[in-house]
Amino acid sequence: MCFLIGATGPGITATGEALLGCVSDDPYLFRTFVHVVQPVDGHAHVGTELVYATDREDLEPPFKVEPQEATRGINSQGLAFVVALAVEQSSGNMEVESVPFCNLSERMMNDCSSVEDALQLLEATPSVAPAFSVLLADAFGNLAHVEVGRFGTAVHQRFSKEKPGLAFAVNCYQSQELKHFNDPAAELQAQENNNGCRLARGRQLAAELRGKLDVATFRAILSDHGNRERNPEENPLLKWWGYSICNHGTRKNHTYDATAPPWGSVPYTTTMAGPAVRKPSSEISFSRVVPGATSAPLCRPLMDNCPRATSRVPRWMVKLLRRQGFSVEK
Repeated sequence: MCFLIGATGPGITATGEALLGCVSDDPYLFRTFVHVVQPVDGHAHVGTELVYATDREDLEPPFKVEPQEATRGINSQGLAFVVALAVEQSSGNMEVESVPFCNLSERMMNDCSSVEDALQLLEATPSVAPAFSVLLADAFGNLAHVEVGRFGTAVHQRFSKEKPGLAFAVNCYQSQELKHFNDPAAELQAQENNNGCRLARGRQLAAELRGKLDVATFRAILSDHGNRERNPEENPLLKWWGYSICNHGTRKNHTYDATAPPWGSVPYTTTMAGPAVRKPSSEISFSRVVPGATSAPLCRPLMDNCPRATSRVPRWMVKLLRRQGFSVEK
């Protein structure tokens, strides 16, 4: 569950270059890591990886995450992407086998050099699972919002340096072609969910910063706590999932229950379409070899600058990471 923002062009961003940013809302039993892949054939890229981190072997993850899947990323050609799960209806294109999105994201990072390349790849895929809203940006200043799922693929918006603009995505379809396939609980006009209010708040903040948008102002938007006063118990999409763009700290009780962990956006990414920008924030670094890589990737927990975030890594997690093949350096 996520909120995405993209911007490009003179009068929109401070430099006219393309920017992407997002928050990633996940149960607190997940941790987000950065890995660097340098394949023998293809483009080197930096991606974020969700790792299910618990010492409770009896707890199954609430959703499936493919090992080493990049949930956001940028490659050496300056092509970047961020994604938000689209909550679609349960039925879909049953006549065509759906392509796992992790396969497409890997191909995008390895083989594509521009937004146009990535759109050609996605539009050639008739059915994708799970469904996502995807924002794409490249080093040429191009920006696109494309939606993929079991009901097909639709390009919702395209912008460039010559056609400046802003793009936003939450956890539903917005395109004319696919919005009718949203789960009713996820529709933008449904006042009970958090899609509409997060989207409206993001648009409001971006409008106030129009022409000044950069990594710092993106960080401020992604850390916004507007609508936090709303009761998360009322969210039909996911009970106890909050209404602010920055959702960390959402909880059901004052005590932590590992069998029903709260959801929130402690980690976030801000990606500039161009040279990758990364600020290490943890006291401990992790690395492991990714198949096809010529060297071991550098991995660190992604934490935002919010006071509630912490970079301390518990001892049990260090042991778990070692069991999963990471080397750990204190």
